[in-house]
Amino acid sequence: MKFILISRHTGGSEIPENDKEQNLKDMMEWIALLKAEIALPIRGGKSVTENHVNDYSGDVGGLLIFEAKNLDQAVALAKKSPGLKYGFTHEVFPEISMATAAHT
Repeated sequence: MKFILISRHTGGSEIPENDKEQNLKDMMEWIALLKAEIALPIRGGKSVTENHVNDYSGDVGGLLIFEAKNLDQAVALAKKSPGLKYGFTHEVFPEISMATAAHT
């Protein structure tokens, strides 16, 4: 079953300069553990509304798509994220079809 993980960095502390290299290594190991199909850092995007297009300034820091047996396993994998110790939060959603989403 596929899951989507959205990483938010609002309220997260800045990673100390002397921890950045280790944190990057830890993040890459975590993403490898998830066997993520897609891992997208969110940078340089646009926020689009009916009347405006602005530079994205929200709190989404990244998106992952990965496989897990069920939501409990997906959450357990999310809890292994090294970013959590810096105050990041992760939201985990099961993939659903558009037809199912339209009826819920």
